[in-house]
Order: sequence, then structure tokens, then C-alpha cells
Amino acid sequence: MRSKVTMIVIAAMITTFDDQGDAYQKSFKELAAKVREDPGVITYVLHRMIDNPSKFFVFEQYEDDEAIKFHGSTLHFKEYRKTTAHMVKDRDVGFYHEVD
Repeated sequence: MRSKVTMIVIAAMITTFDDQGDAYQKSFKELAAKVREDPGVITYVLHRMIDNPSKFFVFEQYEDDEAIKFHGSTLHFKEYRKTTAHMVKDRDVGFYHEVD
């Protein structure tokens, strides 16, 4: 049984190489369909910057740390990272928990 811990949020800013935005978005869409079925995933959404289509914001919510560990260990996540490695110029990821 999963132990209940404070929900964890991951916020990731992704910058793709200029010609890779559409391909990255397609790869993420394929990943997201699978991730949303993983245990402990509450939200998994990609946003694309309006005035800079090479910049993306990923908003993720998980029930607990176990769900994040599971997510990182899945074959579909590992394949996504491998497939998109040449597309991503920069990645800044932050882990957060609710304080109020």
C-alpha cells in the first residue's frame, strides 16, 4: 500500500533547438498518454510558449515520492528521454511541495 505523503509538483522548463519544437511536442504527446495511466500521477501537462515556440513548460503532479520514482523507471519515460535527447537544448526541472 502506498504511504500518503504531501503531493509533489514538478515544474520543468524545456527549450528545444529551433527546428525541433513540433517533433518534441509530438513525442511528449505520445508519452503523456502513457504517463497519465501510471499509478500516482495526478496531472501531466505540456504547455508551449506563445511568443517563443521553442520553449515549453511541463506541469506534473504526483501523489507522493513513490509515484515519481515509478514514473522515472518506466520504459515509456526512458524511451522518451532517448528519443528527445537531440531535440532538447536546455532543461530546468524543479521539485515542489505545497506549503499551505
